[in-house]
Amino acid sequence: MFSKKTFKLTAIALSLFSTMSILGGCSSKPAGSQNSGGSDQKQGKVVVTLWNRVFEDWNKAWSEKVVEDFNKSQDKVEIQQKFIPGDAWDQSMKSAQAAGEAPDIYLMNYGGIAFAAKDGLIEPLDDLIPKTAWDDLYPNVSQFVGYKGKHYAYPQLLEPSTVLYYRKDLFKAAGLDPEKPPVTWDELIEDGKKLTKGDVFGLGVAAVAADMGWATWGWQQQAAGHFAVNDDWSKATVTDSGYKDLLTFYKKLYDSKIVPEQALSGYADIKAFGEGKLAMAFCGSWGIGQLKTTYPDIIPNLGIAVAPTKDGNQDKVTSTVGGWTYVVDAKSKHKKEAADYITWLLGSDPSRCVEFFKTSGWSKYSPRKSVDTAINNDAEAKNDMWRKTIAEKIVPKSVAEPIYAWDISISVANAIDKVVTNNMKVEDALKESEQEINDYIKNNNYAGTNPLLAK
Repeated sequence: MFSKKTFKLTAIALSLFSTMSILGGCSSKPAGSQNSGGSDQKQGKVVVTLWNRVFEDWNKAWSEKVVEDFNKSQDKVEIQQKFIPGDAWDQSMKSAQAAGEAPDIYLMNYGGIAFAAKDGLIEPLDDLIPKTAWDDLYPNVSQFVGYKGKHYAYPQLLEPSTVLYYRKDLFKAAGLDPEKPPVTWDELIEDGKKLTKGDVFGLGVAAVAADMGWATWGWQQQAAGHFAVNDDWSKATVTDSGYKDLLTFYKKLYDSKIVPEQALSGYADIKAFGEGKLAMAFCGSWGIGQLKTTYPDIIPNLGIAVAPTKDGNQDKVTSTVGGWTYVVDAKSKHKKEAADYITWLLGSDPSRCVEFFKTSGWSKYSPRKSVDTAINNDAEAKNDMWRKTIAEKIVPKSVAEPIYAWDISISVANAIDKVVTNNMKVEDALKESEQEINDYIKNNNYAGTNPLLAK
């Protein structure tokens, strides 16, 4: 999942302060130690540094536990883990790389892998992680972490961005079958009308440009069968019938009064649904974890389904999938030890990964076949129909998030907003978007720069 933020000076100052503190902690080395890309020797052990990101509290606790378990399991390598806030990550990493103090291992989302590999920032891992671990990945995920025929990251998790959440009790109250959620766009609107009562809206969708820029990627795929530019990034592809249908549909959602005129919460936050203000809502799979921990009263009436499509065909792509991977820095002096930890953590014993997904409340999904097999043998997982729906019906048909410039995604989002908010004609809004995207391509010499097409 991507987020774009404009930082105020105070935020920049805090970020720089965090960076200086982090780097300061790496600069003091005991006598006889080595400067190994942030790694030292400690009591005969090779010290491997790992930078992790600050996510949910449970995620941090799990990450701390597995590092502790690994360090206790052997006497040759010690993992030293730091947690970096998301808003300080980019600046901290750039500063560390410039100073030659980048961590040996760090997290990277799927969208950054090809660029980092192209720039020589991360190490190819095919010869450092056993072939059995690579063979265990689902084929589509294996492609997500590849560049020019090599693997540059090992994936930890998958998170589909488009899942339909709905309230079964409200379906019953509206005379709808709670076991038959809408499968077409028309059914979604009709059900939304019946569910819109009093202070409860029938549906919640991505409603501001910053959210629509990424939250509609799955919708663009299912409506048009492609993203907003062609594969070699040489021209915009947003004026065909698929994009016209999508913008027309979005306008109908608002014209039918089933969605609030102003968003009740951000797309990534399922708060409004959890508070009972929405009868249906779109959100990513992570919403399950939020509902289970923050709004447990809603769980007995929670339904989850594949996003409706124009024609009801739910065998097509309805969602993009993002997530996080572990990479090894190209300048690390301890690449083998770093890769050994990644193998231990993510590419070996399936039960270790099962525990992670169980702790997440089954809100995140495995990139490994053997882990899914183990999960399917877990009694709790077998009875979790939400996990089953997402794991079997959404994830396998999902595609990777596009890695082209955010300017392109936000242009599409602005086109949707112009139609919904300003009543601009769909054709005119898409023509403006096409011009904006093509201008960006021309002004930035963008054509032919897709790293995934590099040979």
